[in-house]
Amino acid sequence: MRSLQRRNRELSDQTSQGRLTPLLVKLAPDLGREELERLVDVIKRTSVAGLIATNTTTQRDGLRASKAEIAACGEGGLSGLPLRQRSTNMIATLYNLTSGVVPIIGVGGIFAPEDAWEKICAGASLIQLYTGLIYEGPRIAQEINEGLEQTILREGFGTLDEAVGSRAKELAQ
Repeated sequence: MRSLQRRNRELSDQTSQGRLTPLLVKLAPDLGREELERLVDVIKRTSVAGLIATNTTTQRDGLRASKAEIAACGEGGLSGLPLRQRSTNMIATLYNLTSGVVPIIGVGGIFAPEDAWEKICAGASLIQLYTGLIYEGPRIAQEINEGLEQTILREGFGTLDEAVGSRAKELAQ
């Protein structure tokens, strides 16, 4: 990590503005709590700009899909709906381990405002879409934003930031 940060500084010195590009670490949902604790320790010491939780999973146990659906996907990483809950739990765990001071980008199974809201309440301060965007199209972003606006009001929060991590203890692994 330190070598990446050093190279990042070198590259920023070569530009006229000298701004550092934020370095984010993307984590697999297959990591256990002990591994996450060690990673968070390194992340805190190296001043990483944020975490992306999560990447695709190669594990097939505990996913929200039938064995036939999982087998039909074949080898390689799975993303989207099958790992939604695993991703949400990891976001909450990371939020708790970092005491909410490291920005977390929530990824995994976001198809509706409720999915984004769950990631936010777990501790995500940003949301990244991919599978939902592929299946639902670009309008999904507007639908999620509009739904989040209604949810914030319904749940009694003044801003989205107030909701970040509001259920992290409950949702952690």
